[in-house]
Amino acid sequence: MTAPSAHDVVVIGGGVTGAGIARDLSLRGLSVLLLEKGDWGAGTSGSSSWMIHGGPRYLEFDWDTTRLSCVDAGHIVTIARNLVYRVVFLIPVMPHDRNNIERMETAMEVYDRFQPLKHAHPHRRLTGQEALQAEPGLSPDVIAAVTMEEWGVDPHRLVYANVQDAVAHGARALNHTRVTELVKDGGKVLGVRYRTADGATSEARARAVVNATGPWSPELGAMAGVDIRLRPAKGIHIVYPHRISNFSISAESVDGRDLLMVAHAGFTLLGTTDDDFYGDLDSVDVLEDEVDYLLQGFERVFPRIRDYRPVRTTTGVRPTLFKWRKYEDELSRRYEVIDHASQDADGFITIAGGKLSMYRLMAEETSDAVCRKLGHQVASTTASRPLPGNESDPEAPAELAARCGISALAAMKLQSRHGTNAEKVLDEGGTSRILCRCEPVTEAELVYAARREQVRTLADAFRRVGVAAGPCAGAACILRTAEVIGRELGWSASQRFDAAREFVRGAWLGRAPVLNQAGWAQEELAQGAMRGLMGFDGSR
Repeated sequence: MTAPSAHDVVVIGGGVTGAGIARDLSLRGLSVLLLEKGDWGAGTSGSSSWMIHGGPRYLEFDWDTTRLSCVDAGHIVTIARNLVYRVVFLIPVMPHDRNNIERMETAMEVYDRFQPLKHAHPHRRLTGQEALQAEPGLSPDVIAAVTMEEWGVDPHRLVYANVQDAVAHGARALNHTRVTELVKDGGKVLGVRYRTADGATSEARARAVVNATGPWSPELGAMAGVDIRLRPAKGIHIVYPHRISNFSISAESVDGRDLLMVAHAGFTLLGTTDDDFYGDLDSVDVLEDEVDYLLQGFERVFPRIRDYRPVRTTTGVRPTLFKWRKYEDELSRRYEVIDHASQDADGFITIAGGKLSMYRLMAEETSDAVCRKLGHQVASTTASRPLPGNESDPEAPAELAARCGISALAAMKLQSRHGTNAEKVLDEGGTSRILCRCEPVTEAELVYAARREQVRTLADAFRRVGVAAGPCAGAACILRTAEVIGRELGWSASQRFDAAREFVRGAWLGRAPVLNQAGWAQEELAQGAMRGLMGFDGSR
């Protein structure tokens, strides 16, 4: 083991909140070490519904969370303009719904008061005929509808933008690095011991250690000898590799819970379940029953939903604060910053609970607590300071495309991830070759990700640039991806093959629950194109 490194703060957890804390503290001039056992945003953050929203359903029992979410959503929209886009919801009212159109519009009128906080437009009321004209795929039984506007975001890029800015201001950030032990002396936490991806063990000393590990917070708390109570809630999404509708649509499940079909830029998310979870946080499976539960709920408002072929599922666990007796979807999304000094763990601070759309506020308040403990009197600037690539307005995608020899769509996708740094990304790779037709990712961006964005696996590349996220699910591009990344990271031919096989096997777990007859046919075709990747003997 090498000599311990010294930092003001060690932040454990590379989801959006941990990355936000690292950025906030770095901007305040503190030295920060950020550690993540997997990849940036690979846990709860990446398995979200990809929205920055206020959450109108919380108006029933938690107005303050709705207000705070809308306020912070407004800040996020301002500092991350290249990452966000408007998402317009169509909320149909069906016969026998618990909320008739009058109650629904009253709720929307209340929510309209919060909409200016996040730069969104007020609702509109539609008749049943107008709703069907806007979206013919709705059930002919629809009585009326209201519209609502939220914001979509790529959570993986949002997380990495925060990591990138933290590093630019002096932080050290390590992914694929697992904390194995907290260093304690009596009632004080002095630092951490951690193991990097190559198996090397190191120690870092710090004046404060922040636990931003989301649903894993109790596990890390146990290392410090403190009890952190959460009520973890599992949620799944079905992913379609195209837009089913130009609108996002809400529905109601058989047991009355809210479901959403969210239309993003080039794909659709249908979700989400919300169930107490007691299993292994590092091995969360999607069940076919959960898929059927979502489809059953949406069939009522969108009868042809089963005609559309999904490409995969996603799943994650929310770090909900503990509450007895409440149904899972009624639990508050409030958060709590906990200083464990009174529990014989001075110097150890936990941030628990919350939601993606107020990550910046959670990071600011956690950073405030750290600064008070360290006597560091510098205010947060993250509410107004742009994230990387948002310092100025981007040029028109067509102009970038013409100058760099790529399609306008590829240019637009590149700008949505890198903002005004898009051309620099292309210059780094030195090629305009497109890696995959169904997701116009350039090889140059993949080269840049391997060199500059800590991509160490093909799953990292999936999160960072969207490779294998389209209809081919990697069949047309994963081997070439392994070649490009392997060349940059010095992989041998066998290592490149092993990396591709590992990705395909991991992706299979998300695809299997949604494979219908057509899906199985595509799977056979894909396996023919990638023979040998699922196993040396050709077996699945």
